[in-house]
Amino acid sequence: MIAARRGVVAGQLADVERQLVGIRVARGEWTDEEHDPEGFTLTHEWSRLEGARAEAAAELVELDAAAARVDAGAFGVCERCAQSIPDAQLERRPARTLCVDCADAVARRARR
Repeated sequence: MIAARRGVVAGQLADVERQLVGIRVARGEWTDEEHDPEGFTLTHEWSRLEGARAEAAAELVELDAAAARVDAGAFGVCERCAQSIPDAQLERRPARTLCVDCADAVARRARR
């Protein structure tokens, strides 16, 4: 489950990084973005891809932490209440560290 998701995310990250290289090359051809008709489009796409890159990189860190929890025998155990996290929840999000009840409680507290 973790390895499969990690493979998907690593592939997405590699794809985003390839796209970013293409944008860097395209932007390098123009030094005057203000007068470049594609300047705004390239800047917007670069920003979007950088966000996607950061999200994928963060998910890889979370998945590596989940793999470490497997090795430690703590995978699937809520870090807050020590109850088991349902398999269905772990299948949707293998890096999950909180059960649904604790995740809801943390989210409610954050909204205050």
